[in-house]
Amino acid sequence: MDLTIFLRSSAVDWVRKGAADKVLLNPLDRTMIDMVQRVRDHGCTIMVCRPCAKFRRDSQDELLDGVVITGLPAMHALIKDGASTLRF
Repeated sequence: MDLTIFLRSSAVDWVRKGAADKVLLNPLDRTMIDMVQRVRDHGCTIMVCRPCAKFRRDSQDELLDGVVITGLPAMHALIKDGASTLRF
């Protein structure tokens, strides 16, 4: 099963280089960077909302390797091709 994550709003902060290195959402969990790396290691595509990145003044170079700044049409294309969505 293919997985694509589309980050928007403050979720964009989790894929900025160095931002999630020491963040623990729960003391028993791995660090946020470990969780992000784990999904990437399993082939997950991570997209970042272009207006959200622009608002934070993030450029492609400031994000983790492999994370792509893109517009919502890229996500809509996946949905039109039959992808299911989950939002939280």
